[in-house]
Amino acid sequence: MLGKLTFADIPHDPIIITTLIGAGIGGLLVLALITKFKLWGYLWKEWFTSVDHKKIGVMYLVIAFVMLLRGFADAIMMRVQQAMAAGGNEGILPPHHYDQIFTAHGVIMIFFVAMPLITGLMNVVVPLQIGARDVAFPFVNSLSFWLFVAGAGLVMIS
Repeated sequence: MLGKLTFADIPHDPIIITTLIGAGIGGLLVLALITKFKLWGYLWKEWFTSVDHKKIGVMYLVIAFVMLLRGFADAIMMRVQQAMAAGGNEGILPPHHYDQIFTAHGVIMIFFVAMPLITGLMNVVVPLQIGARDVAFPFVNSLSFWLFVAGAGLVMIS
């Protein structure tokens, strides 16, 4: 089914497995709560398909906050690694994994926290400051947000 890829090729690092299980359970819990409280229709009509610049700005800020939590998790892992790797001890992460977390932390904090914070605030404030009812191209504004969400999702699962 997977060609020459076997289950033995999947890394069995306890940190990766624990994170994967925790993220999966957390995601399923959020989906279950949205389903239990019957919020799918409201979210679809009022938020997911909206072209209102204020709602898109708020969604940028929400995604920036979610990615900020991921950036904090990476920062905590890096600091724990530095604290545990004293003397001859290797620490909790192998060197190649630490390098990956270090790089991912930088990318996430710049491209997926700082930039959407600025974009979200500009989406909310600038049309109000210039006295416009909306942005010039509201669908393009919405499209850019959802392309950003797709990119953030790819970074989160990588």
